[in-house]
Amino acid sequence: MHMIFPLAIRASEILGVDADLRLLWKEIKENLVTMPETPRRSGASRGGYGAFVYGGPGAIEPLGTEPELKSMFLNFNRTGGFIDTTGIGGAQIFRNRLRLREGPGAIDAEHIGGLASGIHSSLLTNASELPGKEPVIQLFSAWPKDWDAEFRLLARDGFLVSSSQRKGRVEFVEVISQCGRECRILNPWTDAKVSLFRADNKEEHLDGSLLMFPTQQGERVVIVPSGTQLSQLDHRKAN
Repeated sequence: MHMIFPLAIRASEILGVDADLRLLWKEIKENLVTMPETPRRSGASRGGYGAFVYGGPGAIEPLGTEPELKSMFLNFNRTGGFIDTTGIGGAQIFRNRLRLREGPGAIDAEHIGGLASGIHSSLLTNASELPGKEPVIQLFSAWPKDWDAEFRLLARDGFLVSSSQRKGRVEFVEVISQCGRECRILNPWTDAKVSLFRADNKEEHLDGSLLMFPTQQGERVVIVPSGTQLSQLDHRKAN
């Protein structure tokens, strides 16, 4: 209920329908019972990660930095529910799930979607802050800093996003706009100034925690930390 009413309101605004119902939907949304923020401690679904399959501690101890984040990938006892994205296993699902044939991380055909979803959401998310609001692209939002990675994935609003992380730092962001919408990206360099390059290689500057810029259909945009030139990127990343 907390999600469907904001989505219905936003959809009606976009489609230009049901204007007479929006006030009623808003009234219902604003008077819903507040959702609890603490995990369930008793009953069949007890467990710190929303798990219903297992509830005990994980069997694999994470190494290096960010142990809490890595434990979500490595502790297969904390698989969580089938609708628990965080508990699915994320990027490191391959390391200990390839030998399992039970639970959300299994590689049987019926669970391949969970496998892909866990990896995708660890590298790139683009959900809105609240239901019905505009989506914001986030890079490596649940990816350990000491695991190098690169990807090319499709985000909402038709943005094909490529990026890489090396030694805990995002190297670049490439966005190909397939629909010509405004792009919103959570600054992967916190709130530092960044350089934005379009087809003519003319440099633009943005800063702040949220990077927003217009695009045209078919346009390619590359974003790098301020002071970085495209020539400093290798041929594959820059082209």
